[in-house]
Amino acid sequence: MKIEFVGGATGQGGSPRLYRDEVSGDFIVQGYVVEDSSDLEQMNIPAGETVVRVPRSLFDYLPKDGANVQP
Repeated sequence: MKIEFVGGATGQGGSPRLYRDEVSGDFIVQGYVVEDSSDLEQMNIPAGETVVRVPRSLFDYLPKDGANVQP
């Protein structure tokens, strides 16, 4: 698996960040772990998964037409 940095408005190594798996075309999100129990109670998170909070601005880095997303 080769991971490609797509974008993020923060400095070197900061959060949030958006990456893409160049083999599958899937996006990988680096964000802030949601730990607030009242927020988590509203979601059904399966074992082995977690949720992260992602600022709306990070989605500006997603390709608009999908032309740059090759699985």
